[in-house]
Amino acid sequence: MSWKQRLEKVSEGHYVLAKTKSMKVDADLFLSDKLLWGEGPEQPGLEDSVFDQVVNAASFPGVTRVAVTPDCHLGYGVPIGTVVETDGILLPTAAGYDIGCGMVQLQTTLTAEDVADATKRRRWIEEVTKRIAVGVGASRVQKQRRVTDRTFSDVVRHGAKALGRGSSVTERDYIPVEDDRVDIPERAFGKREQLGSLGGGNHFTEMQVDQDGRVWVMLHTGSRGFGWNIAKHFFVEGAAQLGLKSRSEDHVWLDAESPLGRDYWNLHNMAANFAVANRLIIGEAVCAALEDVFGGTASVYYEISHNLIQKEAGKFVARKGATRAFPGGHAALKGTPWEKTGHPILIPGSMETGSAILFAEPGAQKSIYSVNHGSGRRMSRGEARRVLKQDATDKRMAEAGILLNTRQTPLDESGPCYKNLDDVLETVEMAGLARVAYRLKPVACIKGAD
Repeated sequence: MSWKQRLEKVSEGHYVLAKTKSMKVDADLFLSDKLLWGEGPEQPGLEDSVFDQVVNAASFPGVTRVAVTPDCHLGYGVPIGTVVETDGILLPTAAGYDIGCGMVQLQTTLTAEDVADATKRRRWIEEVTKRIAVGVGASRVQKQRRVTDRTFSDVVRHGAKALGRGSSVTERDYIPVEDDRVDIPERAFGKREQLGSLGGGNHFTEMQVDQDGRVWVMLHTGSRGFGWNIAKHFFVEGAAQLGLKSRSEDHVWLDAESPLGRDYWNLHNMAANFAVANRLIIGEAVCAALEDVFGGTASVYYEISHNLIQKEAGKFVARKGATRAFPGGHAALKGTPWEKTGHPILIPGSMETGSAILFAEPGAQKSIYSVNHGSGRRMSRGEARRVLKQDATDKRMAEAGILLNTRQTPLDESGPCYKNLDDVLETVEMAGLARVAYRLKPVACIKGAD
C-alpha cells in the first residue's frame, strides 16, 4: 500500500500521517488532493520519496510537532517545506544551508503605466546590477551603504538594528547572539565581502505589478557563503559528535544546552542577522535605482525569512522552506503595525507565473503558524536543462513582456520547473491557513547568470 493511502484526510487541504516507523509524533500535511495525487504527467503529485523525509523529521529527539506545507518537495534530511517544533533540541537540517534565506517586498508609488516602457525597465535592470553583485560567488560591488569590517561585526550581532532599520518593516530586528565570544569559522568569515550581494540559483530581484496596477519589487536572497559555511561546519561537527558517517547531515541534531549546540545557536543567529542586513542593503540599492530611472519613490514594505530556527512559546521552531504566519491578535505582534491584520507573508512563485502576498488566518495555528515559502520545485535543475527548449522558453518570456538581465532565460528557473502557484495558494486558503491579498505579475527580473 502506498504511504499516501495511509494518510487520514482531516479536512480539505489537511492530511495527517499517523506515527509509523521511528516517528515520535504525527505529521500534519497541508495538501490538496491535486497536489498529493497529481493530475497526469503535466501535474505530478508529491514524490513517494518524500515519505522517508517526513518520517525523519518526526523522529528526531525532542520533536513535539511536525507540519508540511503545500509546496513541499524532496530536500535533504527533511522535505523543503517542513516545520519542526522541538523542545531543547536544535536541528541544523531543518534550517538548511542558507540560514536566514528569505524575502523583502518593496512598495512603490509607481503604476503599471509608469513602467510600461521596456527601454526604461531595461535601464532599471542595468542600474540595479551596477549597484549590487549577482551570481553564486559574487562579492559586493558599488553599494549605497559601505559596510566595513568594523560594521560587519555589528551587523552579525544586530542585523537590521545595525543599519538603523527597525521593527515596523522586519520580521524581527535581529536574533540575539547570546555569547558573542564564539569564534566565526574561518571559511565563513572569509565570505563577509558577500554582504550586499544577491547570489545565484533561485535568488532574484523582480519588478512586479499587482492586480490593481501598483508596482512592487520583490527580493529573494539569504546569508550567502557566510551562512553556508557556518551550516557546513556544524553538519560536520555534529555528525562527528553523534558518531555518524560522513555526509550524514540528514540526521544531525544538537542538544541546545551542549557546548556545540550553544555555538551553533549563536552562529546560526549571526547568519540570520547577516541575511536580514543583506536584504535591506540590496533593498536600498534597488530603491535608489528605481527612483533614478522612474522618478517615483520606493520603501520596504516587509522583510521575512523562510530558512530559520526561532524561539516561539518556549520551543524551537525550525522552518525549512517555510514562512512564519502569525495572524492578527498573535501575542508576538503586539505593539507592531501588524497587530490587528497579521504580518505580510511573501510568497515567490516563478519568474513566469508570478508571486503573492498573503495574510495569516487563525487556522494557521494548525500548521505551527507557518505556510509555504513558494510554489515548490517539481523539476530538478538537471532535468530542466535536458528536457526544456531554450527557444520556446525565451519566446514565452518575451510574449509575457518579462525582461531579464541574462542573455537567455535560465531553463532551471523557468515556469515549468515549479508547481502551479495557484494550486498551492488555493490549498493554503482551503486549509484556512492564510488568505491571498495581492497577486503579483513579473515584468522585469534580475538573476545570477551562473
